[in-house]
Amino acid sequence: MPSISRISGTPITNVSRVSGQPKTNINRMSGVAVPASGPLSQIYQFEAQATQESATASWTPTNNWVNGTSAVSGTYWGRTSNKTVKGWNLGTDSTPSGATGPAGGVNTSTGGHATSSPNDNYIYTEASSNRHLYAFVARTPAFNPANMQDANNNLDLKFWVHGYGSQIGDLYVYIDTSTTSNHANATELAAYESFSGYSSNNSVWQEKTISLNSYRTGNQQYYIYFLSQNATGFRADIAVDAVHIIES
Repeated sequence: MPSISRISGTPITNVSRVSGQPKTNINRMSGVAVPASGPLSQIYQFEAQATQESATASWTPTNNWVNGTSAVSGTYWGRTSNKTVKGWNLGTDSTPSGATGPAGGVNTSTGGHATSSPNDNYIYTEASSNRHLYAFVARTPAFNPANMQDANNNLDLKFWVHGYGSQIGDLYVYIDTSTTSNHANATELAAYESFSGYSSNNSVWQEKTISLNSYRTGNQQYYIYFLSQNATGFRADIAVDAVHIIES
């Protein structure tokens, strides 16, 4: 009987590599994901990102998010009208325009504001210089429900939003399997068209929860898209922070 210490010529000391796959990836052979050691949890708080608060520029992600036209299939997102697409900006502390935006990133323990590192960064819609006429689009990196520890658990999208300003627009959240999308192709998960409870820059952030239970089955990558449009002026700095895809 051949020695069991060798499998197809591979010494047992190297069994961490199968068909060139390192041990860290052994749970993804043949495209089949094996449950991780803990529940699925992907959170983005933007702390390592470079700020971009100019109205004429957009945030350039280095955390696998995709921003602006690079996230859109075609020329427009096209929800209600063909508005020019702009990327979200990335701010820290307050936004440049007065009487709009948050005073800092979210403190997820209290909903209050973090004005120093960590947690003082957030993405927002910089609406100055007539950018309120645009559609702001950004999307998350991929998540795969097949990586859930237990497919019977709940899967949710949670994020914090701040919508102080007299000319605030609307926020829409979509999901799609494509790396680029638009309103015609993506599925709208939620619409936030009336912001209340924000009376100042210091008003607490509000946490939103969207169930992703309809997407728990199969081995498929998904992307979450954030769209904001319909602002009426420069006091329209909607902010989003602590985006979390979580199994519980």
